[in-house]
Order: sequence, then structure tokens, then C-alpha cells
Amino acid sequence: MATELNRFLTPLDATFLYVERPNETMHIGGCMVYEGEFSREYMVEQIAARMHLLPRYRQRVLFPPFLVSHPVWADDPAFDLENHVEEVWIPEDADHQVLARAAAEAYSGMLDRNRPLWKGILLRGVPGHTAVVWKIHHAMVDGVSGVDLSMVLSDLSPTDELPEPPAETWAPKPLPDSLSLLQEAMQHRLGELSRSWSDSAFDAMRPNRMADRMREMVTASTATLPAAAPAPRTIFNRPVSKERGFAWAQFSFPAMRAVKSALGGTVNDVVLTVLAGGIGRYLRARGQDPKGLELRAMCPVSMRQEDERGQLGNLVSNMIAPLFVGVDDPVERLGKERDAMNRLKKAGQAKAFYQMTQFGERVPPLMAAIGATMPFSQTLFNTVSTNVPGPMIPLYFGRHKLVDWLPLGIVSNNIGLFAAILSYNQRITLGMTVDAKLIPDPWRLAGCLEESYAELREAAGVEDEEPLGARCFASAAPAVEAPEETAAPELVAGSEPDATSGPDDPLRGAA
Repeated sequence: MATELNRFLTPLDATFLYVERPNETMHIGGCMVYEGEFSREYMVEQIAARMHLLPRYRQRVLFPPFLVSHPVWADDPAFDLENHVEEVWIPEDADHQVLARAAAEAYSGMLDRNRPLWKGILLRGVPGHTAVVWKIHHAMVDGVSGVDLSMVLSDLSPTDELPEPPAETWAPKPLPDSLSLLQEAMQHRLGELSRSWSDSAFDAMRPNRMADRMREMVTASTATLPAAAPAPRTIFNRPVSKERGFAWAQFSFPAMRAVKSALGGTVNDVVLTVLAGGIGRYLRARGQDPKGLELRAMCPVSMRQEDERGQLGNLVSNMIAPLFVGVDDPVERLGKERDAMNRLKKAGQAKAFYQMTQFGERVPPLMAAIGATMPFSQTLFNTVSTNVPGPMIPLYFGRHKLVDWLPLGIVSNNIGLFAAILSYNQRITLGMTVDAKLIPDPWRLAGCLEESYAELREAAGVEDEEPLGARCFASAAPAVEAPEETAAPELVAGSEPDATSGPDDPLRGAA
């Protein structure tokens, strides 16, 4: 990962700190299930050997006096890896529902802001496997850079060898005193404003550029205008509690690509179609008639370029995608999703939203922080659906193969359902992070997603013999692979070690 780190949080990064509440935590992560069993000591050893590749993970957040600028990252002189790795035993012979409840409980609760904003919780007791729940604050990473973190912690083949140690031992810089921090923050803020206003002044001298930007904004605003009205309310669009639930549905990535090829669109269109159909079935099961209902999903879109892979922070925009939960016919539903997404992409909605976020530099940080504390009821969309591309080859944590990568997301402000979608090793997983009071039966929702996928796959004439569900529960516990003195395995054709989705998936999520 890149070692050149920004000192100050961007306005978007800082927003995730400002809006956080005990019942609306702002960390992202996942539950990663590995073959074989390993201890907390083993996990600490593996991470410790790679900490020099993750300098941000030894830094904490400091808030400048009077918040004259957004917070800064600073080395934590008291950093101790032992404080960031926990171990929890769950009942032996745990099944998928027991693992999901344990993962949801481990994932709940705010991270300690007096320490670097991340934690790994080791879950012991899964038959023949070990699970790790990661909690990483959204102020540090978006979905794509979170995947990049996993690549740093992983190997491409089973091995007992640790990375070469750094040439120099890490020596944290002392924390600045309040006066020095205030001085640095004021200098940064003045420089930030100077750049912003001078850029605007010189842009005004380039009429062609200004005209192009205005056209883009108008086109995107026109496409977005219908989303300005409140979205329909559902059983999960209410104030959220501190309690979390978790469930997932997993599908064959090659089979989903075959569905896309047979019926048209992109893999992302197919996923949104499955999600819409599953939510429609679930609402009907809970007594809410979805007929004629069109919900909205906020879809974070990565604006990260290839040369920005490995950098931390958030480089994201959003699209507001319709979910046609009231359309029963799966092929018709896919057609509507495909046409709607094509219109939004053509209108440049994500690019326009991204440009709008740049105006955040002009908002005084103190005002932004105060504004985030004001009561606000989010009514513009019903759920969040992020599609994060992961590697299509198996990864290893030392000698232990990663068999299941189950993504977790953020439940907040009238959004009791977060659909985190992640592709890994020829599988695509829809991880449902829910408010446990609003959706007390997340596995019923997961079953509805599987039924929605099955009807779409059958309509496409695609056969899929791969069993649904997490691989770690598909069969008896496998033996841990022994390290081999061989080259890394061959990659999927046309892929890289961090290869993710291809040209079929132009919408790349981030959050």
C-alpha cells in the first residue's frame, strides 16, 4: 500500500466522524473465514510482521482546538497491537446462524477514538475453521481501499514465511501540544481556502470548461430530480437501535455472468435485480404489499483511479438507483434496472455528485461538525447497496486459506438495511447488515434473495450446480494446506493479483 499519507482528513473523511452516534456507528468491515484453526497469538504475529506496510493503522485522530480545520492523523505513541486484536469463543459446532450472530455482536459498538480506528476480533469455534471480524472506521478507508488492506495482510499461496522486516524500527513522533496543533491547523485551513478560491477564479477565466461543467451538473440534476422527493417508507426505514443483525447470500460469479450474458446488462444490474426481488419477497412476507413499489438504493461509486489503488481515505461518489421491488417478473425487473442504470450513467450522476462534494472544502469545519449533530431524518433513499470488487483468486493468511469473505456495512439514520456486495474467488456475496429490531429475521431475507436469484437464473436458462451458502459450512472441515515451495497460482485469465470485476461491471462500489 502507498506510504505517502495525508496529514489532514478530507471533508468527506471527517464527515464520518462528525455524524457518528452510538447507534449509528461509522465503521465498515467483514467477517473472513479461514480453513483450519489458529490462535490470537498467531494472528498478532501475522499482523505485526506487516505493520510497517500499514502506517495509518498506528495513527490516531486528533481534533484541533476550536476545530479550525478538520482533524489530523498523528502517530499514537501508546500504540499496542494487543489492544486491537480480541478473541471470542462461540459455541462449538456453530452453524451459519450462530456465526452470523457472533459476528454481528462483535461488529456492534463504536471504536475507541483514543486509539487507531480499527480492530480485529477472532471468532473461535467454527468447526474446522477460524473467523475474523474486521472493524475499520470509514474515516480511514472506503470499500476499495479496505480490499487493498486485505491484500497486504494476505499471501497468494500458503506459506509460513513472514515478510522481510523493515530496515528501521518504528519510532512514533510525539503528539503535538495544543498550541502547535492549532498553528498547524490554521496554516492548513488558510492554504486550503486559498487553493479553492484561486482554482475557482482561474476556472472562471476558462469559459469552455465552466460551460462543460454546468452542462454536466444540469444533466445530472435532471436525472436526479425525481430522487429529491421522499422515498416510500418500509418496515426497515425507521430510527435505528444499537443492535445489529447479519446474514448473507452467496452465488456463483460465473453463473451470474452467464445470466447477464443471456438477458443483457451488467453483473451489477443482475445483482440489483436480485436485491430488488428479494426485498419485495421479504416485504410481502412481513405484511407490506410491494405491488407498484419502487424503492431507492444509494450506491457508492468508487472514483479511485488505478494509480490511486492502495491509498487510504475515501474517493467515492454516489448514484441513487431505483429498486423495482414491485415488479414480479424477473426478466422485466432486470430490464427496468438495466435501463435505469444506463440513464444514470449517461447523465453522469456519480461525477456530478463527486464535484458537489468538492464544495465541502469551503464549509468551515466547525460549522460542518455542528451541522452533523443537528436532528435530521433521512428520507431520500431506503437502503445502501455497495458493490466492491475483490480478488478472483484465493488468498491465504499464512498457511490458512480464506474460504469465505462476508462483507459488513453501516446501519444509520432510518436505513435499517445495508446490502454489502463483494466478489471473491469466483463467488459473489450479498452481506446484509441490519438493525436487529427492524429486521429480526435476517436469514428470512437471505432466503428471499436466494429465491429471487433462482427465478432469474431459471428465466435465463442458466444451470448452477454450486451449492448456495458459505463454503465453510458446505462440507467437513478440510485439512489446512501445507506450504509449498512453488510459484504463486496462476491467475484467472486477464486478471491481476488484485483483479476484481471486469468491463462488465462499470459500476464499482466503494463503501
